[in-house]
Order: sequence, then C-alpha cells, then structure tokens
Amino acid sequence: MYLSCRTSGPALAASLVGVLVLTACEPAVEGSPQEVADAVAAALETGEFDAVPMVDGVPADAQARREEAYAALGEVPLDVQVLDVSDTEDVAEARLQLTWDLPGEGEDLAREVPVRMQVVEDEWAATWDPALVGVPDGRVFAVEETGQPRAEILDRDGEELATARPVWHVGIDKTRVEAQEVEESARRLAEAAGTDPEGYAASVAAAGPEAFVRLITYRQSDEEGERLVAATEEIPGAVALDATQVLGPTRTFAQPLLGTVGEVTAELVDSDPERYAIGDVVGLSGLQAAFDDQLRGEPGLVVSAVDPDTGEGSELLDREGVEPEPLQVTLDLDLQELAEDVLADVGPASALVALQPSTGDVLALANGPGSEGISTALAGQYPPGSTFKLASALALLRAGLTPESTVRCEPTLTVDGYEFTNVPGYPESALGDIPLVTAMANSCNTALIGERDRIPMEELARAARDLGVGAVWEMPVTAFSGSVPDEAGSQTEHAASLIGQGSVLASPAAMAVVAASVAEGGPVVPRVVAGQEVPEPEGSLSTEEAEGLRTMMRAVVTDGSASMLADNPGEPVLAKTGTAESGTQDPPQTHVWMVAVQGDLAVAIFVEEGEFGSTTVGPLMDAFLTEAAG
Repeated sequence: MYLSCRTSGPALAASLVGVLVLTACEPAVEGSPQEVADAVAAALETGEFDAVPMVDGVPADAQARREEAYAALGEVPLDVQVLDVSDTEDVAEARLQLTWDLPGEGEDLAREVPVRMQVVEDEWAATWDPALVGVPDGRVFAVEETGQPRAEILDRDGEELATARPVWHVGIDKTRVEAQEVEESARRLAEAAGTDPEGYAASVAAAGPEAFVRLITYRQSDEEGERLVAATEEIPGAVALDATQVLGPTRTFAQPLLGTVGEVTAELVDSDPERYAIGDVVGLSGLQAAFDDQLRGEPGLVVSAVDPDTGEGSELLDREGVEPEPLQVTLDLDLQELAEDVLADVGPASALVALQPSTGDVLALANGPGSEGISTALAGQYPPGSTFKLASALALLRAGLTPESTVRCEPTLTVDGYEFTNVPGYPESALGDIPLVTAMANSCNTALIGERDRIPMEELARAARDLGVGAVWEMPVTAFSGSVPDEAGSQTEHAASLIGQGSVLASPAAMAVVAASVAEGGPVVPRVVAGQEVPEPEGSLSTEEAEGLRTMMRAVVTDGSASMLADNPGEPVLAKTGTAESGTQDPPQTHVWMVAVQGDLAVAIFVEEGEFGSTTVGPLMDAFLTEAAG
C-alpha cells in the first residue's frame, strides 16, 4: 500500500509553540481510468483478459463470450481504440471504438461501446459487461455475403461460352457407408471411373468421418458421366451430387484460353489474404484468372447482431458489392467448334488459329487432344519451316527482286559443310533457273538459301517484324509472338533461318499473324478480348510488297504444294505450306505447317509431328476453309 502524506499550515504554527501536530496520511489509488481503458481495449483485441483489473475479478466467461460473439467474423482483424475518458474522484467512463477490417473494398464494421470504471479497494477497475464485445448480451455477430453469380464469358456475338452448367460431383460420402467398408467402396468407385483405386482409397481413408470426398466431376450431358452415376447405386457410400460449375460449351472448347474456375488454392490465399479466403470460388487460369475481378465482382456484406437460438436480430452494416460483369471475347462460337472438330482426330500436339485480318480479332484458337491441355496455339515455340519463307521473300522484294525474278533451284546446296536439300518428292520441273514465284509455289529451299547474300540476318529479322513476328501483343494470357535474331552464329544458321529453321521460332498464332499481315497489307496485332486496345504495330508493308507476297501465296495454291485448296468455295485462297525438322532422331521429327488467307480470314494450322505440310495439314486446312465458307 502506497501512502500520501500532507502537512497543513496550522501544523507549522503549532510547532512553534511546542504543540505536536501529527501529519495527515491517506492511501493512494493505484492505476488510472486511462490505463484501465487501455487494458480493456487490448483484451478485446487479443481475447486475453487476465491482466485487466475488474470489479469482482475477471469473469470466467469473458474470453468465451468474446469467442462466441466473434465466431462468424473468423480471422477478421480487430482494432480497438480508446476515444476518450471522463472521470470524477472515484468513478469514470471511457468510450471505445471497435473496428473490424472486413475483407474486400468498402466500409468496415465499427461499433462504439462504453466502459464503466470505479475505484475498488484503492484501485481503478472496470465493470464487466457482456456488451463490451460490441453486441448486446445474448447476441452474436452474423455475416452474410450478398451478390450475383459469376458473370459469363461471351463470344463476339454475345453467345454464352463459359457459364454455369449442370454437373455431377461423384464421390464417397463417408456418412453413408460403414467405416470398415469405406476403402473398398472407394476402390470400386475409382475402378468404375477408370482412375487410380489405391490413391483414391487412401484419400478417402484420410478424410474426416463425415467427409464427402469427390473423385471426379462430369457434365450432366456426358454419357460417360451418366454411366458412372448409375454405378454409384451399386456401391455403398457412393453418391452423385447435383451441382453447377462454370464451364465452356465442351470439355476442350478453347480451354487453355478461357481457363478454369474453382476453389481458391492455399497459395493464392497466402499471397493475398485481403482478397481471398478459403472456400472462395475464383478464376484459376486463362481469361478466368486474368479477368477474375470483373467476372467475380465484389460481394456485398450484411453484418447483423442475432440471437443464435431464434435467428432474430438487427442489421449493423449493409455494404454494397460490385456487380460482376461479363467478358466478351473475339472468338466465334461456330468457328471455334469447327476448329476443334477439325483437330479432333489428330494424335500429336496440334493447333489451329483463325484471325480476322481487318481487326486482328482471334476468331478461333483451338488445340488438338495431343496438346493435353497445353496452349500450343498461343504459347508454343516451334521453328515455322517454310511458312517463314514469306519473310524471306519479303526481304528479297526489298532487295529489288519481283515475283518474276529468276532464282536458281538446285537439288542440293552445301553451306559451310552442311548440305541442304529440298522436300522429298520436289518436282524436277521446278529445278534450275525458275521465277521466284515458282520457287515459293513449290517451296524450294535451295533457291532461298542461294540468295542469302541478298538477305543479311538483320534484314530478315526486319522483314519478319514487318509481318508481325516478335511484336508486342499485350495478351492477357501467355502468348509467344515469335523471335528472329538479328545475327546468326554461323553461315549454316543464317541459311537455315531463311527456311524457317535455325534460331527462328514462332507460335501457330504468330504464323496466323504473318498470313493476316500479308492479307491486310501491314502488320496485324491480334487480340482475344473484344474492344481491347492493342499496341500500335511497328513497321509497315508497301502496297507493292503486300501484293507481291499475295501473288506468291496464290501461286502455292494454283501451281504448288497447296493445290488441294484450289477449288475451295468462296474467295480465292492464298497459302503457304511448311515443314521443319526438329530433334536428334534419325530421321528427325518433322513439324508440319500451313498458313492460308481467304477474304478477311487468315488461318494457321500446326501439327507437331507429321509428314508434309501438304499431306498432313492440307486436308485439315481444306476441311476448315470449306466449312467456314459455308
């Protein structure tokens, strides 16, 4: 106990006459109202009340009351500030403001509560009130999200592409099967689905006793899914839950581009806990991830103080959300379906890209089943082979040649010890001194390589850039616009670059851009989102250069390796075929290509392993253009 002693004036006078006056001493009060208010504020933030001086001691249920009231708020941070303190000699009151930093943008939840204090046994202490947690005694916070479902991705005409579609979630419900039968049921279900029985059985065994462990999800329109749903009726604990999921028109429809939607990953939550929470449904890849904020919107929040027994309560906060907005892309639903049908039976990785040269809009962006979900069309990096001869031919036009200028096509040509040949079966009638247009029509390698002194690497690279190769696209998803070095490491590499090999690389989308640039008469920048502003293209083509390239591409159809397109319906078809050797195998693997233009449509088709552009890709291009012409 601390003592405070005060000596009065009369005592001093009395001492002068020998009167002994005792000094007056009285006990001091420990702490202060401010200190107590600060302690209550800290306890409300942390849930630790033991250090708070309380009248009649800290109640045993103080922490429990806080936990119960805040359960619905989860891990939402709470900040408590002491607004002011007013006191008299032995009583005081403070105002506290409790503020919860709710997830997302917008108003946070704020509640003001009073703290009453008094002096008890020479110490300032707070009076416990269950309402100190921010809601009246007997009530708790309740949080409800409001908002609309995820917005759709639409095609160029407003047709639904990615939207909520009915599905079956097939799995084991452990509440519907005896514990000793769980693993056997899981194995039977996995076997019926054609997946790993032991792996799934282990996952089911490790889950909680009341868990539903999903094995696979099927569209309700899928025949294979219908068979599995029927099989669940014979397996204890197996169920098929009726649900919806954001999906494209088919399982493969532009899937790498559109992307997927699902529950947020732990990595995303860790990287941005303010934006994501466990259980959120978000875009995980492709455009769904790139435009997640737009498609997802921002849910509103309603926070109430409710009676947990009756559910009755009062609203404390109603925060409006941001409505989700659809995303319109440039794809044409019919052309995309056609492109996927054309590639449906192609075994190796493959791609088909169709552009509208006048706008740069990507009309179709398909990857064959051999790509196994990888974006071969946009992100693949392959030597483009003889389709790249369009850049070499442009460089020759700039060097003063015309389509009718004479070049020399030899059966073989050796450069720095390496022998280059033409494609097997090259026509003898197109050997010797021939016009450049004939060399392009029949894709003579040696004729282009023989003109290498006219085409320094920097001029080849410039010609490629003027056709859109290596340009900045600013795509919202991963894309490769191609690359052509300004210098070659050797004479052989220089020669190989002229026929689209060496260090030259391109994606199928990049080669579609080359064809589109020839059609448009200037470099085209592709876009996949309707109305998207694209970078201003670098470089240019003259009218004469564009017309010369179109003349040579038409000759490929009328007199050369793309003759299968000569009688296609609609406007005249321009084309260029290509093959490119790759790898160290003997014989080496051959990538096969074809690019084509018909009216305001430019198309590139690629197959990772095939015979020739004419034989492997030609029929695919023919089928696509024929159906597209309608």
